[in-house]
Amino acid sequence: MKSSAVRLYAQDSCSGMDARDKERIMRMRERYQKGPLYISIERAKYYTESWKETEGKGLSAGIRVALAMKNVYEKMTHYVDPDDRIAGYWTEFFLGMPIDIERGVFNQVLENELDKKSLILFRLRSFMKAMFYLLRKGLILQFWKNQKIVRSSGSKPLDLGFKTMSERKINPFQIKSQDKKILLKELLPFWKGKTIVDRIEKALVKQGIYSENMREFVLALSANTSRQVFLFSTAASIASYQGHVILDYERVLKQGLNAMLEEVREKLKQNPEMTQQEKDFLRSIEIALEGVIIYSQRLAQRLKQELELEKEPETRAILQKMFETCSRVPFQPASTFEEAVQSLWTVKTAVELAHPVNLHCFGRLDQILYPYYEKDIASGRITREYARELLEELLLKIMSQNIRPESNILANFYHRYLGSSPITIGGLKPDGSDGTNELTYLFIEAAARSKAITNISIRVHPNCPDALLLKTAEELYKGTSSYAFFNDSINIEAMKRRGFSEPDARDYAVMGCVELTCPGKTGSMSANAILLSRLLDMTLRNGDSRMLAGLIKDEGLKTGDPDSFKSFEELLSAFQKQGKYIIKKLVEASNLRDRFYGEFLPAPYISAFIDGCLEKKKDATGGGAIYDLSGISMINSIANLTDSLYVIKKLVYEQKKFTIKQLIKAIDNNFIGYEDILREIKHLDGKWGNGYQETDQLARSVMKELFEETYKYRNYKGGPFVVYVISMTTHTIDGRLSIATPDGRRAATPYAASCNPYNVEKAGVTGVLRSVASLPFEDVMGCAVNVKFHPSAIGEIEELRRKWVSLLRTYFKLGGAQIQPTVASAEMLRCAQREPENYRDLIVKVGGYSTYFVDLGREIQEEVISRTEHQ
Repeated sequence: MKSSAVRLYAQDSCSGMDARDKERIMRMRERYQKGPLYISIERAKYYTESWKETEGKGLSAGIRVALAMKNVYEKMTHYVDPDDRIAGYWTEFFLGMPIDIERGVFNQVLENELDKKSLILFRLRSFMKAMFYLLRKGLILQFWKNQKIVRSSGSKPLDLGFKTMSERKINPFQIKSQDKKILLKELLPFWKGKTIVDRIEKALVKQGIYSENMREFVLALSANTSRQVFLFSTAASIASYQGHVILDYERVLKQGLNAMLEEVREKLKQNPEMTQQEKDFLRSIEIALEGVIIYSQRLAQRLKQELELEKEPETRAILQKMFETCSRVPFQPASTFEEAVQSLWTVKTAVELAHPVNLHCFGRLDQILYPYYEKDIASGRITREYARELLEELLLKIMSQNIRPESNILANFYHRYLGSSPITIGGLKPDGSDGTNELTYLFIEAAARSKAITNISIRVHPNCPDALLLKTAEELYKGTSSYAFFNDSINIEAMKRRGFSEPDARDYAVMGCVELTCPGKTGSMSANAILLSRLLDMTLRNGDSRMLAGLIKDEGLKTGDPDSFKSFEELLSAFQKQGKYIIKKLVEASNLRDRFYGEFLPAPYISAFIDGCLEKKKDATGGGAIYDLSGISMINSIANLTDSLYVIKKLVYEQKKFTIKQLIKAIDNNFIGYEDILREIKHLDGKWGNGYQETDQLARSVMKELFEETYKYRNYKGGPFVVYVISMTTHTIDGRLSIATPDGRRAATPYAASCNPYNVEKAGVTGVLRSVASLPFEDVMGCAVNVKFHPSAIGEIEELRRKWVSLLRTYFKLGGAQIQPTVASAEMLRCAQREPENYRDLIVKVGGYSTYFVDLGREIQEEVISRTEHQ
């Protein structure tokens, strides 16, 4: 290892961060930004090896999963880097991506897009399949007409991508030639038809959840090889993952893995009258804990090997310190701040390797780590500067595991990293007191200095210190856009309405992009989505659905010919019936997916770290956690839906400028030849996002009825279905495939993101925030409100920043649940497009997460730039 020393103890430190240490963090960041990203087959190889060995042995699914990952931990290659002060990687590379081959989410991507010949053949087969479908359905002329309409409005055809994963510009992946051969010839063929995604897909068809027309449509349009979601309706989808989760990291720090393992073994000994299912579960988490211990032991051994080979004294001191730390934790309780950080990272990395892309978030790290920090500062063991440096490295490392080997077609809208494994700081403690401490401020600083895209979710309550918000505003002004603010008053109430106790609701943390949970007590939240503008389109077509690819018949409920509706209230009633029908169908699909995970792919490596599972002797996938949630994201979008309904109410029913039938013809033709209708729509005042009482009330009442419908249902694990509003990049992807909408949005253009207005703001940021705050967020378990500010809106001096803090507090008093600023001018973003190398660290908010602007696909970049800029 090359020399890259760090000051480890207080007596070695200078007053600020040593220049070498600052360079180290910068170097790590640049390597993560620019360095090659490798696909690792080790996890897939060793998992498959074990799976074959245990087949037909009469073992439970949970035990087989535990043994498969234990085999991975026993045989994987550990990587150690010269820049590490926190040890542990999930592959043999500095920047690598393991493959969860048994889930099958990305198997088709790898099968078809790693090799040039395979990719070309796949694209040709996809094209022919699509053409046959369009011909068979009589949609070919309509399809080409739609393409012509889209091109005439300035949109380019979607790039299907004839570049392999290693050749493409956005989110490229490398793979070693021998690894590619093993993956394509041995591993992927073994799992074909056997993965959990394959099983769920077949069951959705068998159970009739896919309509026949929708199933044909999905099969015909197979250009996207990723199977992250099942689009079982044009207006709804379910994700193929078990869902986001926050483990009980405090228990790891206080108890250690050895004691946790001993507790499981005692349970096995003490209960001879247990059912076989209970014994199998306990055995599965016993194996899981043994596996994580093996991962941790082999990491320490790898550090020892490096230490024995290293000759340079300063580097030996660094390695010696990491080896000593990793020899103690996570086996034993953490006794120092450095041990606590390392213990958390080791366990997270091991569990993340068991469930890649599941997004295991850390929760309230300022609360978890503060006792160790406080003790070490008081004793002089550590300096504030070195603690911050560790947090900077931690934020970068978290970012490095938030990657996906996505399909080429989605590379139009994608990027390397998602900042959707957030750290939560600040907020109320379970006893109702303020939780702000020195580490809260240190995380604010670490985010700014590291320029990592890991989201920093800042909880705000009425007694939250102004100093914390002013400090964040200062960093926002300087360009750190990785912060998001969450309103404790609203979010705690939302948690309580969904069954959380008051202390647990006060202890909420953010996971994924913006979703709320009680850390360590809540099982993985499975994800689902409803596309609001598609619901309205179904209503306007009496259950049929039109996309750019053509008309899909009988996809929704028959709610009546909208031309026969005598009033706006009749149309609104039909829309709500359509929405409730889709929610019911989504619940059925979501519960089927969760049941299949519980039966065929349990999660012992999550269950071992979630409260309730050991006590109930039940896996997290089967309802073992204290709390369980299934999410329904209502997107694409509240703004487009509200404005569309407002247009229909005002211009069709009240002013009678045109009929419903004429409006449908106009949107079917992308308003070409119907410019008079578009002109009326554009000139209509009062659209949502300007603080107008009529549209604010319309948005609130429509969404309230949909939100309340979710309270009727329970998920497979016995928990509630909960609403959240977060579009990720789907507002752009879905918009690209969608026809025009009644609010004047053109075909193949993005919908509004998450809770944002649709760029119709005329009343400034106060109008936007008044409208957003009017939504019934007390029924929502997470939302994203993206607001783009010019730096001048935050302010260079404290007096101006105090005004911005006052704006934030007022918005939260009005009922806003969340806000995530992007602080960058449109001019700066255009410069970044032209000169990406000069703006490598520029961070923006996309859906509910942060990312580097220059890593985004062009279409997402344009959507971010097009957002209204507030000064």
